[in-house]
Amino acid sequence: MGKRVSWVELYLDRMFVLAVAQLAHLMVAEPETRSVWIALGLFFTLWWTWIGFAVLYNRLGDENAGSRLLFLAASVPVGIAAVAIEPASTGDIAVFALAMAGVRVVLPLGFAAGHSDLLNLRTSRACLTSAALFAVSIAVPEPFRYALWLIAIVHESNALLTEDREAMHRARRDHDFSAIAPEDPREALDAHHFAERFGLFLIILLGEVVVEAGQTSAAAHVDTAGGWAALGAAMILAGALWWLYFDAAVEINREVLERSGGSTSIARAIFAVGHMLPAFGLLVTAAGVGLLLEEEPPDIAPWLACVGAGIYLAGTRGFQRRGQARSFARFAIVFLTFFLGRLEPALGHRGFLWLLTGWMVMCAVLGYYDGRAALSRATPPAPA
Repeated sequence: MGKRVSWVELYLDRMFVLAVAQLAHLMVAEPETRSVWIALGLFFTLWWTWIGFAVLYNRLGDENAGSRLLFLAASVPVGIAAVAIEPASTGDIAVFALAMAGVRVVLPLGFAAGHSDLLNLRTSRACLTSAALFAVSIAVPEPFRYALWLIAIVHESNALLTEDREAMHRARRDHDFSAIAPEDPREALDAHHFAERFGLFLIILLGEVVVEAGQTSAAAHVDTAGGWAALGAAMILAGALWWLYFDAAVEINREVLERSGGSTSIARAIFAVGHMLPAFGLLVTAAGVGLLLEEEPPDIAPWLACVGAGIYLAGTRGFQRRGQARSFARFAIVFLTFFLGRLEPALGHRGFLWLLTGWMVMCAVLGYYDGRAALSRATPPAPA
């Protein structure tokens, strides 16, 4: 058994819970396409901030006083950034940018406290460079300030998780991920910790689906059978979304990273990059479900729900189909998910919510059988 997620990591996640809730509220309060793009940009920034601490604890962290103090210190600027999301969404980015810079001043302290090798020095320097770019962006006009954020995150992410594209191409072609294990064992990532860490973050986002559904229903003072049934549909939908990932995908991802010897290329492709859009898809779905439970939801509500679900479905490895016919069927299901919103005018917002719930339950059933088959292929046979 590998390294486990620590209690102090879970405490830091509470600050990211606040940030996730603020992003969902942003889309619910202003249900329009522009708000979705703004939420995506802010989520992208917060996502890579969270990944920095996931990588730090995976490589160097331990349940000791030093790690606890570092993560507790990081929770302060992360919490401030979460509250500053609302003004940042309107262009007042000063507090948010300074908080992001502050986090990136704390992060190098953890890497610098580890082994004084080139990997940790490179990572520390990249984080400090990112901190400077976030601070400078306050004085830079739009849209160039956001270009600085992108440069900072790309530079930082390349230092955190290096990528060997040629090795990845060979591994995918030969189905042999053990060939891209890091030469330096200190660069390897603990597969159990990484898989559990990302799974817990998805739990946070799935929880936001439940929270948005519950808060909207409570605010609307639901007192009809139809209203309670719609709330039940939202809860079933959240359960189906949970099943799609946690039945098999989390184990498949862990198995691939473990077989690669903790490869940073695999961790980047499958987890850091591979989970980003599906994670945001859950956030969009949460906003859409919350809006659908209102008495008079806006026109964008069904589209947020189905497009978010489609993004999540497309990025979930547990939803596997093998063979030409099955691959086409999987593609068709994902494709149709994006366009289910066209049926909302005929069904009404509550009827559409039930349709989406039934559709995702069907996907969870298919994902269960496909995931079981994928796990049996990924798990090596027991020795005789």
